[in-house]
Amino acid sequence: MDKQNSGMGKGILIGASVGVLAGAIAGVLFAPQSGKETRANIANYIHEMKDKIAEELMNVEEVTKEKYNEIVEKIVKVYELEKKITVEEAQDIKEKLDANYDEVVKVIKK
Repeated sequence: MDKQNSGMGKGILIGASVGVLAGAIAGVLFAPQSGKETRANIANYIHEMKDKIAEELMNVEEVTKEKYNEIVEKIVKVYELEKKITVEEAQDIKEKLDANYDEVVKVIKK
C-alpha cells in the first residue's frame, strides 16, 4: 500500500472512530439539563470536539490510551475554560469518552 492510500485508510478509520465518540458523548445530551437551548449548545460543542479529537488523532503515530486521554483532556478543557460548558459537563464528557476508548481502538484497528 502506498503512502497516500495508507493515509486515506487511516483517515477513514479515524473518521469511524469519531462516530463511536459521537455516540458515546451523545448520552450527555439526554442528561437533565436546564433547557432546550443549553442542550442544543452542548450538542454543537460536542460535534466540534469530536472533529477536533479526530484531527488530533490523525496526527498521532500510535493511539495509546494515554495519548487519547491527553487529547480528550486538552480539547474538553478549552471548552470549559471558554465557559462553553460547565465543569460538570466537561467531567461527564471526559468520563464518557474515556469509557469508550476500547471501542475507538477497535474501529481504528479494523
